[in-house]
Amino acid sequence: MNDKVNELSDTVNVTMHTLTLLDKPISYAKVKRNTAFIGNIVTKILEHNKVMDRETLLYSAGLFRNAILELLKTGKAVDLLEMGTLYIKPNSSIDSEAPTVEDVPEMTLSFTPSDLALEAVKGVTAGADISTSHEPFLGSLYNIHTRQTSTELSIGYSARIIGKRLKIAGDEAETGIYLASCAEDGSYDTDSSTWTALGMENIIDNTNTKILFNIPASFTAGNYRLILKTAYGSGKRINKTVRTGVYSEKVMLA
Repeated sequence: MNDKVNELSDTVNVTMHTLTLLDKPISYAKVKRNTAFIGNIVTKILEHNKVMDRETLLYSAGLFRNAILELLKTGKAVDLLEMGTLYIKPNSSIDSEAPTVEDVPEMTLSFTPSDLALEAVKGVTAGADISTSHEPFLGSLYNIHTRQTSTELSIGYSARIIGKRLKIAGDEAETGIYLASCAEDGSYDTDSSTWTALGMENIIDNTNTKILFNIPASFTAGNYRLILKTAYGSGKRINKTVRTGVYSEKVMLA
């Protein structure tokens, strides 16, 4: 198994986020991941136990990994060293009143932490607020027509954006959802006058965490970047500054 090591911070960094529910702003903190890889775990073991060497521990970790994967491939739920249970489940609902086994969707993975693991993090406290961005965050896209989370959207049908700070408000000439034609590598013209606006008449649901919109049948198939511009503040407040969020991957209209 690769001896991968990450440079870990001793501080638990958080970012602050605000959601708006009715006229009352609600905030929450999100922990920035500080991931310990297998090399970090082995180093921690060797601080307390010198009986086994680093190479043996890495080899043993690889054996555990391979055995867990074999069990998952046969549909088993796996207790991960008493830290929690890794288990499979269908990745979506079934659109049928009388489903059969053949209708069950592809499987995905979920994890339920154990009481032991939950108890370990109870004493962890936030050390620093590293909030930097108030821009809209476009987290994922869902194709209503195909019922799949995907970067491929269907012309003439609806799609949904899930994210943060999404609600569209402000001058309609400067805000909204846009599609910018892009190259294979995702590069696009940053001149907004070249972008195609969906228009607010195609926005069905408009909230801070979800935007449901129609893709007009008149749109041309191809590769695009999905861009959201908004001046929404909180409650009924509109900011003077228009903030822009760009979906991280190119989107294909078909």
